[in-house]
Amino acid sequence: MNTMNKLKLSGLAGALLVALFSAQAHATKPGYVVDQSTDAVTRNNYGECWKTTYFDKAKNGLAECGDAVAAAPVAAKPAAAPVTTKERISLSAKVLFDFNKANLRSAAKNELDPVVAKIKQHGTNLQGVVVEGHTDYLGSDKYNQKLSESRANTVKSYFVANGVPADKVTAVGKGETETKMTQTCKAKKLSYAKLKDCLEPDRRVEVEITGQTTK
Repeated sequence: MNTMNKLKLSGLAGALLVALFSAQAHATKPGYVVDQSTDAVTRNNYGECWKTTYFDKAKNGLAECGDAVAAAPVAAKPAAAPVTTKERISLSAKVLFDFNKANLRSAAKNELDPVVAKIKQHGTNLQGVVVEGHTDYLGSDKYNQKLSESRANTVKSYFVANGVPADKVTAVGKGETETKMTQTCKAKKLSYAKLKDCLEPDRRVEVEITGQTTK
């Protein structure tokens, strides 16, 4: 190799070293040769990342160059499981209906409207509403069953008329099957009028509201 060629090679090598050190000095990715215009790591013809003499794999290694393990993606937090909620409200039949009747009294609105509001608070999370009619033991089983069903359906109709979805409301008549005061009131040996008053808690409508919420 003649002197001229040696000088050319020496100059080329020097220029390359200057470029390498210059790239290292300004690199945003320490230890690698970086294209200053794109901030991308320079690669050779084999696709391998070029490294400087100051490269420290433990400190500078990049996953894109195969010198570090890529961070595992953060797993998505599982959606919270819905929780079923139930609320039971007892309404006195004395306020809602006249004795032995299934038509709502004018005062019933004051009792039923707050219940309608509670139901609507559930919005699309409302699962269902069960309206149960209950009677005391006075009268025949058949009569009491029919009366309880009629009263439950009357309350259901009020709910639906005031915006509660009809397919979410079920009316059930319990008749005298779930009385609470029968034995207590019988033991008192009261007159009919006082017995009727004593049994008032048994004459009721119970509303169970089922919804869903997430924690």
